[in-house]
Amino acid sequence: MRRFFTPRVRLALGAAIILLITILAVLYAPPEGESNNVSGDLPLGTPTVVVMNRLDSVAINRTVEFKGVHITIKNAALATKFSDDRKRNGKYTLRVNADAINKGDSVLGIAYESLVYLVMPSGESVPTKLISIKADALPGQLQSGFFDFPLSAPVPLSDLKVIFEGGPVVPLRA
Repeated sequence: MRRFFTPRVRLALGAAIILLITILAVLYAPPEGESNNVSGDLPLGTPTVVVMNRLDSVAINRTVEFKGVHITIKNAALATKFSDDRKRNGKYTLRVNADAINKGDSVLGIAYESLVYLVMPSGESVPTKLISIKADALPGQLQSGFFDFPLSAPVPLSDLKVIFEGGPVVPLRA
């Protein structure tokens, strides 16, 4: 029986296949820590968040009702990066920390990604880039999380507002 490839050709072919797979992985695999999910759900047991180059922060502690969910905007922080931010766009990130609780008797679904905006001093609306609060609000269940907004330049937080479309407006000041 005759062999189709010599040992030298088989070795070269194996090395070429491994090289091709490595190149494809480097070019097309998502970056480490990247998340492609829409809701930004964090894996269980997430580590402590590290804030890189915090530029400004403000305690807000304002509660609003939006589509049957009580949302408490706790605080906001502007930084160049948060360690758990898996959707990087914008040079800066504004993180608005919030608690949400459905005080009703039925499950509510809120598409925060299309209903929550940041309003700049110029009047421009900036959509969220990452949301850790789940869209499904179960009765009596408290969710703590955040809304992240991308910014191209630092802006004083007191000049910004978070708008819940068709609902309340929350200025980012104490």
